[in-house]
Amino acid sequence: MKKMRLLTMMFATMVAGGAWAQEKYNTWPWDFPQNIKLEVELGQTVLSPEGHYFAAIEKKEDLSKATLIWYDKKVDKVGDGTVTINKFGQSREVPNALIIPLKKQQKAKKGDILLTWWQGGSGLQRAIVIDDSTPTEPTAVFIDLYWPDDPDDPKVAERAKGRKLEPNSFNVLKEGEWESGAQVAYRDNGEWKSGIIMNVDGDKLLLAGWADKLVVVEKGACKLVPFKEKIKKGDKVWCEWLDYYKPDYTVEKIDQKLGHVWVKRGDSNRIECKGIHQITKTLD
Repeated sequence: MKKMRLLTMMFATMVAGGAWAQEKYNTWPWDFPQNIKLEVELGQTVLSPEGHYFAAIEKKEDLSKATLIWYDKKVDKVGDGTVTINKFGQSREVPNALIIPLKKQQKAKKGDILLTWWQGGSGLQRAIVIDDSTPTEPTAVFIDLYWPDDPDDPKVAERAKGRKLEPNSFNVLKEGEWESGAQVAYRDNGEWKSGIIMNVDGDKLLLAGWADKLVVVEKGACKLVPFKEKIKKGDKVWCEWLDYYKPDYTVEKIDQKLGHVWVKRGDSNRIECKGIHQITKTLD
């Protein structure tokens, strides 16, 4: 009987001390500082996965495996390492690392690649400017949207018309810059994987990878994928396939104005349509 009481007391002590308690839920699983410095002000438009981030926390999902889609929001308050953002009347405080400020009074010219969101749809997008008659409200074609493989498909013609963007709703991306919206390929277990830079801190990159899952990668393991690489018909290129870049693709057709390239792999007869950031020669 004494032995039974002793075991019961030991069990109670272990539970109270947390020895058998469930491991504490981690709301920041990434090796990336939450409080990076940002240039942001009240009323500014930003991109953030705020809704998905907090929904995943409420469900106690593993955030390193959560799909975090970045939407447009307005800044309500700027804190110390956090930003309070608002959409549809709901305000939430978000770590700086999950905020991408869209600069005010940006002007774009034809051929520029922009970081924005799918206006008329939703979610982060890169776009190429096809009409700069109003530089603060350019007409642009979204290059991250799926396009049919057939270049004569009516859906291509519809998307090729582009959309007039709102003022203060985009950043003009600079070739060769490690910045939010830039496309990268990064080494992972000997293969090249695809990612979009969300934020940068020194040599660390916070990337949106496959299915919008966030990963942290060192710059040294990455290569920037050019948006304006000189590629011609017949060139052999690497091409984005799922979350990888794979070799042995041949360029069949290029539409520089629309920022799209048609390719086929190896001896296949299937032609695929890709955004210009989805193919590159730089990984050879």
